[in-house]
Amino acid sequence: MFTRVDISGHLTLSRQFQVLKMKPAERRRMAGIMARKVRTFSRKRLRAQRDLQGQPWEKRKVGRQKMLRGMSKRMRTRSDSRGAEVGFSDAVTAKIGYAHQHGVPEQWSAGKAEKVYGKPDYSAPCTRRQARALKQEGYKVRMAGGRRKKPTMKWMLENLTLGQAGLILRQMRDEEPKKSWVIPLTDRSFLGADQREIDELANTVFDETLRRIKRA
Repeated sequence: MFTRVDISGHLTLSRQFQVLKMKPAERRRMAGIMARKVRTFSRKRLRAQRDLQGQPWEKRKVGRQKMLRGMSKRMRTRSDSRGAEVGFSDAVTAKIGYAHQHGVPEQWSAGKAEKVYGKPDYSAPCTRRQARALKQEGYKVRMAGGRRKKPTMKWMLENLTLGQAGLILRQMRDEEPKKSWVIPLTDRSFLGADQREIDELANTVFDETLRRIKRA
């Protein structure tokens, strides 16, 4: 996944002519400077967890960890005399980046989940998420004397296993074990440059390139 960046339309007409007169190596150098600056902008957005419009990303539904951690280190640039691109060279990271950039729903299966997260330990204590779901479904346990009562979160965490909680939830919801499912993904754009950044780059990169040419 690479995003192309072009500043030619943001330069004055006279400067566009100057770019056309540059040697291919000089245009490639200018494109390289631009790509590195756009990569810096993109990395800042990743750290700030904000999109190309400056809005905060939608947070995880579960957990508080930041999204797309470590991806900024894998960001790469490439350029030639025709322009510059910023993206990810390895296919796995590129696929993840594209899905978040454009909000592409993810198709999952039990096999894929096991490959990514490992085989679940069904004998481990149930999760807080499961306990909350059981509480919402109105789960009750039989007490001494036959009376039924809604258990506390603490009781469920201490007395139910991961496998038991999952089975109870499926029974209460009348669900069959899922072999595959789709997870909707909110778009979290970060790669590229917004209008303000492009306007800033257009003249900054051009001037920097001219200074380098004059010094050469």
